Amino acid sequence: MIGPVRAIRRSFHNLGRHRARAFLLAGGVAIGVAMLVFLLAFVAGTRRALLDRVVSSLPITHLTVVPRSFSLSVIKFDSPFSSLDPDAVRRIEVLEGVERVMPMAALKLPAQLRARFFGQGFVTDTGVFGIDTELVADQIPAESGFGTGDAGGVIPAVISEDLIDMYNTGFAKTNDLPQLTPEILAGQQAMLFLGTSSFRPGAEERVRTASISLIGASDRVPLVGVSLPREIVERWNREMAGETTPQYFQLTVVAARAQDVEDVAAGIESMGYDVTSGREIAQRIRTLTRVLQAAFGLIGLVVLGVAGVGIGNALLLSVMERRHEIGIFRSVGASRGDIRLLFLFEAALIGLGGALAGVGLAAAAAYAADLALDRVLPDLLLLPESFFSLSWPILALGLSLGLLVSILAAVPPAHRAARMDPARILTSG
Repeated sequence: MIGPVRAIRRSFHNLGRHRARAFLLAGGVAIGVAMLVFLLAFVAGTRRALLDRVVSSLPITHLTVVPRSFSLSVIKFDSPFSSLDPDAVRRIEVLEGVERVMPMAALKLPAQLRARFFGQGFVTDTGVFGIDTELVADQIPAESGFGTGDAGGVIPAVISEDLIDMYNTGFAKTNDLPQLTPEILAGQQAMLFLGTSSFRPGAEERVRTASISLIGASDRVPLVGVSLPREIVERWNREMAGETTPQYFQLTVVAARAQDVEDVAAGIESMGYDVTSGREIAQRIRTLTRVLQAAFGLIGLVVLGVAGVGIGNALLLSVMERRHEIGIFRSVGASRGDIRLLFLFEAALIGLGGALAGVGLAAAAAYAADLALDRVLPDLLLLPESFFSLSWPILALGLSLGLLVSILAAVPPAHRAARMDPARILTSG
């Protein structure tokens, strides 16, 4: 009887006699495992980055409420029966489970922003939005005074982190300017020209100017514009646009507890508004990444399957080449199970070696890809530290599949070798 230790030694010996073939077969397994691990790690890293972004921009207890909209082909319009005004805010505030409601207003006039960055003038049309301090309180300095600015003085302003990234990849890159960060922008002053823009020039006597000071960046404010204290934007709308009742384009509703989110969302939707939450967006991201994982996993399995077919064919050839050796083993007392064990161990060693090499190759490829992307992509605020997540479950899956495919591929050759008649083998010469 051949024990496991002796079977392993014999398997190493047999593989050593055909090194080139063994390395070729292990290489096929390595490529399949590397592709599988690399793609799954990329999907996992992307999901982690997206979920981190969702959690930071829209916490699980926060809901975004907008007027209900309808689509007609490519045309989209808001329902006239679901406007957001102070009355709607009060009705939502009294819902059970609601902690607070933070409206977001938009300036009803065109506006233009003029500033100087690194000695160069910068002029652009911009949106102007009014937000509550609580919306960004954890993302801007406490001493910034946001919410206490006066329309006659310097007004604190917050801009979108995405807007900084767009500036870095667009205007700064085109004009060969340094990259911007929230730290660099802190304290940067600019002028707002209210009532005029490049497309809608206003009469000079009707244009009002306001000095603003950038105090920080947030991923919770609108992309295309600057966000100021809501009271100031509402005042401008009253004085310059004749708005008698404030109208909001979006509300951020904070539930008292995470378990209240579903009930609060259902209550708001019954009022005729559209609601999204961090939980809903996170679920969409998870669903999308599961589909990608399944698709990429299938690609890796196909490559592993091809490698498995190669291992099976190579072991069938090995069975024919080692007929005499098999006959001698059987004649000295080796059982059919011992013969099967020899071939299965050989396949397991090929699979394990290939899987280990594949995991190492995937880790190296992920590291090289991160370095390449870091050089190619600009220093954006929202880029993750790594695009790959080489977690233990993914590594274990790659090792297990590489080993399993190799062993399964060896079952038919091992069964065929075990069924050989030693008497016929030895008498046939």
